[in-house]
Amino acid sequence: MYTVAYIFKRPPGMSLEAFQQHYEHVHGDIAKKLPGLVSYTQHPIRKQSPKIWHVEGDCGYDALSVYTFESEEAAAAAFASKENEALQVDSEVFIDFDDIICLAVDKRPVKLPGQAG
Repeated sequence: MYTVAYIFKRPPGMSLEAFQQHYEHVHGDIAKKLPGLVSYTQHPIRKQSPKIWHVEGDCGYDALSVYTFESEEAAAAAFASKENEALQVDSEVFIDFDDIICLAVDKRPVKLPGQAG
């Protein structure tokens, strides 16, 4: 599997409500059309959160999106596709690209005490 995570902010002047509405109801419908996509998850950042250990209520970012493909080659093909062109056009509407963080990550499940398998 090949996974890419994006941590991003909304552009200056866009309300949090407008951002979250667009992210959930517009962007997701476009993103899920990428060819070869195995999974796509959206993680809006909680703005009101108790300060627990290293968690801060407002870290300055608005969302984390995680895209998983079968392979690096499948991801490259998806990001070179016509469907990604539409995704990029939409991203320009509600993402501030000056501060985006993009991470290629591996998934390493950790077995918790008491879990089978």
